Amino acid sequence: MLSAPSLASKRLRRAAGLVALAAAVGLAFGLDLGRARLWDPGEGRYAETVREMLLTHNWIVPTLDFAHYYDKPPGFFWIVAGCFRVFGMSEWAARLPAALSAVLTIAATVGFAWRRLGPRAAIGAGVILATAGEFVALGRSVRMDMLLTVLVTATLYYAYVVWTDENGASALAPQRAPTWPLYVLPAIGLLIKGPIAIILPVLVLGTFSALTGEYGRLRRFRPGLGLAVALAVAGSWYVIAAFRAPEYLWSFLWRQNVDRFFEGASGVGHSEPFWFYFWVLPLTFLPWALFLPGAFRRALQRARHGHDLDLFLLSWSVVVFVFFTISRAKLATYMLPLFPPLALLVAAYLRDAIAAPAVIRVRALMLPTLLWAVALLGLTVAIAIGVAVTYPSYAWRAASALTLLIFPLAALVLARTRRWQLAPALIAVAALASQMLFYRAGVPIVNEFSSLRAAAEVARALPEDARILAFKTRGHSFTFYGGRRLTRARSPESVAAALEGEAPVGLLTKAKYLDRIQAHLSEPACIWWQGVSGRVFLANRPFPDTARHAALLPHVDGSATLVASSPHC
Repeated sequence: MLSAPSLASKRLRRAAGLVALAAAVGLAFGLDLGRARLWDPGEGRYAETVREMLLTHNWIVPTLDFAHYYDKPPGFFWIVAGCFRVFGMSEWAARLPAALSAVLTIAATVGFAWRRLGPRAAIGAGVILATAGEFVALGRSVRMDMLLTVLVTATLYYAYVVWTDENGASALAPQRAPTWPLYVLPAIGLLIKGPIAIILPVLVLGTFSALTGEYGRLRRFRPGLGLAVALAVAGSWYVIAAFRAPEYLWSFLWRQNVDRFFEGASGVGHSEPFWFYFWVLPLTFLPWALFLPGAFRRALQRARHGHDLDLFLLSWSVVVFVFFTISRAKLATYMLPLFPPLALLVAAYLRDAIAAPAVIRVRALMLPTLLWAVALLGLTVAIAIGVAVTYPSYAWRAASALTLLIFPLAALVLARTRRWQLAPALIAVAALASQMLFYRAGVPIVNEFSSLRAAAEVARALPEDARILAFKTRGHSFTFYGGRRLTRARSPESVAAALEGEAPVGLLTKAKYLDRIQAHLSEPACIWWQGVSGRVFLANRPFPDTARHAALLPHVDGSATLVASSPHC
């Protein structure tokens, strides 16, 4: 039995761990959440769909460019629209649903692991998620993947609770865990992302049941009122949509799900080779992917000895990985529902490794830590030099990455003093520092390449009735920020004809296509804006602010210069 001072010390350490976790989560998903502009293609596309939903009040069938958008159900757009209504139409509000979902996923993971793996592993799993590369990126993005992940994660955690509930062993037990969350949560996911919210939990639980051989426990997942509520939640929209736009359900359910799974590129795209996730998953789960071999080895050993939790987490990890590997269509974001079980496996492995004798601890932690230090050293130097050489105007921002070199040096100190038990903490702090540095210094660079906000702001100087054309480029961030509809131009001849007309016309294109357009112009057009990404905005009249226009004129050679050098501009 613990003495009073020992118990107090233990509670203090737990409280400090929770405070540190809260700080890490706050920094990962709260710091500068609205600093980045909406990045194309994903964020701009989804934010524009929400903007159009608010304009048209069409809450049943989403639109993009005011044409039916059949790729996704409307649940995510409803949530973002609610944030826009409450907080205003901003980048921060658009990303808030994903950020809150990331925080809830971490909270659910810590709560699930607290009694099953212990406070240290629970807090460690939360820190791992808050510092895993793709988990943080998608938790700060206008995408529905994180909302799907929190729903799938909560469903599977709760299913395991019901599975292991001792009261559930008896049909007469008065305090059996209610089962309605097992049906309501996937039903919400059905509105957010589609059938995958049901498919993944069913496959994981089916595999887990088959491996344990305890099929009788499936009776604990009795539907009851929960199924009726789930049908009411998800079925209401699907029924209405079937009457309002039957082609919507066909396109969404078949082309975006079945056809994408079996056909890939011949269906709707994103086709990748079979081995795609074998390198994508380790890359996106950095820096903690370095500990996955040891974590899987530990879990397999424990699963063979009858530890159901390890078998459950392995089933979850393997099923999700195999399911999306078999699919012809693949995206890196599809691996996100895999991160919570991986975080738990790695956290339990690191807890055991830190507490193990020195020889075992060194074997478990030394090689991954040294690999991490070398990789961070090389990547930091490569980014700093590469950005500074390619884009000299951003050299000082690139140089700020060199501050991360302190962490490989700290790893060297750990190696010399053989204090390997501090390595996981060092890696976590380094990952968090890298994120903060990116969102402080790196985001302004990415803004110039991935967002068309600057072009949209310039285009506002055109009359409201002006046509805006897009030739061989696209970017819905332009439409979102500018409130202007883009009309796709099919040929340089049609572009030239529009620019030579009397009506005001703007054009969004790439600099490399200017000579093709110019070949069909009888009079030069005016370049109003040119971004470092190579995209330009032209118009068939001068920019109203002459001084600003002069500053925006590009410095290009050859034929493209003639487009901007006319006295008319």
